Amino acid sequence: MKQVINIMLDINPERANIPKKFKPHMTLVYPFEISDQSLLYNHILKSIKNISPFKIKFKGLKKSVKDYYLYLLVQNGKSNILKLYKKLNSGILKDFKNPDMPKYIPHISLGIFKSKKDIENAMRNPKFKNQEYSVKISSIQLLTLKKDDSIKSIKKFNLK
Repeated sequence: MKQVINIMLDINPERANIPKKFKPHMTLVYPFEISDQSLLYNHILKSIKNISPFKIKFKGLKKSVKDYYLYLLVQNGKSNILKLYKKLNSGILKDFKNPDMPKYIPHISLGIFKSKKDIENAMRNPKFKNQEYSVKISSIQLLTLKKDDSIKSIKKFNLK
């Protein structure tokens, strides 16, 4: 059973110009399979143990190195996201990093475009270029995925 660990964001996708297929989220641990769920839960709880809820602010765009993804970047609160990422991607989850992103960049995916020209036009478009959002992060979510990568279930872990 394939799983991921995300931060699901309380941002209206239409207001944020995020395509509906991209539910606003930040991936902390990319797809993995761990059969011992109690070991996984313990790892997650240990990883978030001393992390309190925090605010982040999104502002600024970046193109992916591979393909034509457009990212909305974390401007404030980045160190908290990186701390969560580092703790979660250790121990039993140390081997599940995104091979297309050798250095983790906290972001929301705004979309994937068909060509270099399309993504460059999007980066100049005010609906993407001028976005700025602040949200409070108070939990992370463990998503269990179906075979078609749609969400089967979500388990929430609150930050304290």
